[in-house]
This record gives sequence, C-alpha cells and structure tokens, in this order.
Amino acid sequence: MSKKVKKNIEKQGKNSFVNYIISKKELITIMIGLCATLYPIVNTVYKIMYQNECEKFYGIPGKYFDSDIDNRLLYLLCIIILLFMGIMPTLLKKYYEKKDKLTKGNLVEAIFLSVIIGIELGCINVYNLIEIMKQTYRTCEVFQKINNWLDNHVYFTVTVVIILGSISVLGLTLMEHLKNIKCNIVKSVVCVILSVSLIASLVVMVYGTIFKLSISIKDKSKYEFVMYNEEEYVVLSTYEEKILIIPFEIDEKEQYIFKTSQYSFINQDKGLYKYKNIKYSPIVDLNAG
Repeated sequence: MSKKVKKNIEKQGKNSFVNYIISKKELITIMIGLCATLYPIVNTVYKIMYQNECEKFYGIPGKYFDSDIDNRLLYLLCIIILLFMGIMPTLLKKYYEKKDKLTKGNLVEAIFLSVIIGIELGCINVYNLIEIMKQTYRTCEVFQKINNWLDNHVYFTVTVVIILGSISVLGLTLMEHLKNIKCNIVKSVVCVILSVSLIASLVVMVYGTIFKLSISIKDKSKYEFVMYNEEEYVVLSTYEEKILIIPFEIDEKEQYIFKTSQYSFINQDKGLYKYKNIKYSPIVDLNAG
C-alpha cells in the first residue's frame, strides 16, 4: 500500500470521527444546557442545607453562613478523570493489540504510563486516607489505635499507599500477560499482590471520596482565627462585608470549646488573621455566659 493511500485512509478515519462528533452536537448541546440548568438548583439546595446545618450546630442564625458546592463537584470530577486515566494504559495496549502493532516499545510505553498514573492515584489516595482517618478516629478504640499507628509511621504509610496505586494500575495493564507465567506459585503470588493492591486502592478511593463529599460542619477542624483588641477569636463566616467572630477556650485535653452564644461582627480589615488546624472538631457551648 502506497503512502498516499495510507494518508487518504487516515484522513477518512479522522473525518469520520469528526463527522461523528458533529452529528452528536445536538445531544452535546442538550447535555451542556441540562447541566447549566441543574447547577444553580443543586447549588441552592446545598446552600440551604448548609445554612440549616450551621444553625443547628453553632446555634447562630443560618442566614449568616454561606457556601457553594463548587469545591465538592470539582473534587468529584478530578476523581472521575483520575479513574478514567487509570484505565488508559489498558485501552492503549488493547488498541495496539487490535491493530497488531503491540511492539516491545509500545508495551514499555504502556507500562511507563501505568506507573506514572499509578503514582498520581497513590498520591490522591494518601489524601483520601487522611479523610478516612479524620472520620473514623472517634468511632471506636480499634480505629483509634490504627490511626495512631499510621500517624506514627507516616513515611511508611505514604510509601505503601503510593506503591499500591502503581501496582494496581500496572496490574490492570498487564492482566492478560499473567497467563504467560509458567510457574504456578509465582503466578499465584503475583495475582494475590495485584488483587490486594487493586482492592485496597479502590476501597481507599471510594470511601475517601464518600467521606470527603459527605463531610459535615461538625467534622470541620480547620478554622480561621483573628487577633482583635488583644483577644483571639474564631472566625465562623463573612456576612455583608463583616466577619462573624466568637470567643473560645481550650481545655486540658487541647479540645477547643466555641462559645457561640457570644458571637459578634467586626470589619474585615480589623485584626491579625491566622489559619489553624485544631485537629479535632470543636465542642460548641451554646449557653456560655
């Protein structure tokens, strides 16, 4: 087949793909319009739920609080994209196999891509594991001990999670090649390692994402503080260009106690601000005098 004929075939293939996309433009337009219509509705519902939750937890009128769903939607979108990227090396390898072009170079390319994407998956799972730990440390003594152990072995934990991510994506890519392993013992060991890596990575990914998206105001542990009139206050919200502040105290267990019945408003340009992670969600004292 001459080069000219090959170019014409490739050109026709590209044109067919473009024509297919164009033929679906009405459907794409409808989907974009539907998303644009649903977003403000979903965001409004989320805002109302957030205000009600804040009012119940802090004992302060919900109208003083505001939030949107953008960050959670963005996080969910990133997870979906990352999961799609996780199967890209497998799709790439199958594409080469279908075209009978799976050379050693192409296989190495797919393996390299699997490792890189797996590392990214592992890094995201480190963050997901932190979210899981935040949500489980208060559930029972067993989880407290597990969380303490993970805290005391941070570098080991991070390394293992990242390695599991790489192995899981690599395992998906090379799954069909396992049958070429002649030694049954080696094949069994490899299958167990790949299965454990894939299951562990998916569990951390799924539960971490669920905890991240379902986190409530009661679980919040990062707050902004302001030094005003030689006193330090917690900043809860911004309302009509002013900030809502409350006094607080810290008990002998380093647990923060928010005195929300004494809330007040000050101008945003007053005081010195500081961002803190108080580690544990605060205790709210609704009746502090």
